[in-house]
Amino acid sequence: MNKKYLNFVICFIITIFFLEIFNHSSLIIETIFKSINIWFYNIVPTILPIYILIDLLSNYQGIYYLAKIFGNFMEKVFKMKKSTSFVFVLSIVSGFPSNSKYLKMLLDNQEINTKEANKLLTFTHFSNPLFIIQTIGITFLNDKQVGILILIIHYLINFLIGLFYRNYYINLSNKGNINLKQKTSFVTCLTNAIYNTIKILFLLLGIITFFMLITAIIRINFPLNTIVLNILCGLLEMTQGLYYVSSLSIPLLLKATLMTFFISFGGISIHLQVFSILKDYKVSYSNYLFARIIHGFLSSSLVYLILNFMRP
Repeated sequence: MNKKYLNFVICFIITIFFLEIFNHSSLIIETIFKSINIWFYNIVPTILPIYILIDLLSNYQGIYYLAKIFGNFMEKVFKMKKSTSFVFVLSIVSGFPSNSKYLKMLLDNQEINTKEANKLLTFTHFSNPLFIIQTIGITFLNDKQVGILILIIHYLINFLIGLFYRNYYINLSNKGNINLKQKTSFVTCLTNAIYNTIKILFLLLGIITFFMLITAIIRINFPLNTIVLNILCGLLEMTQGLYYVSSLSIPLLLKATLMTFFISFGGISIHLQVFSILKDYKVSYSNYLFARIIHGFLSSSLVYLILNFMRP
């Protein structure tokens, strides 16, 4: 599409959203407060401590030691350079979209190329473990054991995707270590860690609010079935989809299945976050999207089968 016409279409859509916001101001205000509530009670407690600790690790050579410990595993199992192991390990601990931040670090330091980044991005899509157990398991499903089950399967399928892609672009040359930051005073490191984490948290708040406003406008103008509408919400923005599904009057089995798909797919908002961080590099979205679709279907199907067998 011609750029001039594309700009016109975007301006037209934005104008429509402006009109909808003014016409339904009370609902919009309610949606904004709801997004803040979801962010404050479900996102902040699970992300704040982990992101601060990981930022501190990066300044005190923790990443170097992780690469030393898990480098051989990364090389033999996934056929990736040893220096990529810290992306894999810390993505498990911190959750998306932090994997793209660590990938960008490797790309900036020329430790890997874009093909290796494509490969690594397909199987480092881990949701924050505290978020799955605390928010999904305990808060949304009121069942910690189901939360742990979702966590295990979510991680297991990611590992299998990594094995599926292990023979995609093998390059084990240049096995150097990661260029680490110089050690500075603890007070400076802690201050920077808190500042960086707060920036990420407010970015997440903005994205959650934006996509919740979109879905609120969709709810007003399109008479969709409640379940269909909630699935659409989850595909657009994962956190609000989880929130809406938790409020549905459907069996625990279906709630857990839908929530597993949402966290494994990630939601378009997560995809945008990942690729906005990697915007300076030609990283393939199609590979990432394909992996997320497979991840979502396999993990949700496995959760459904196991829960259906355990709790008929």
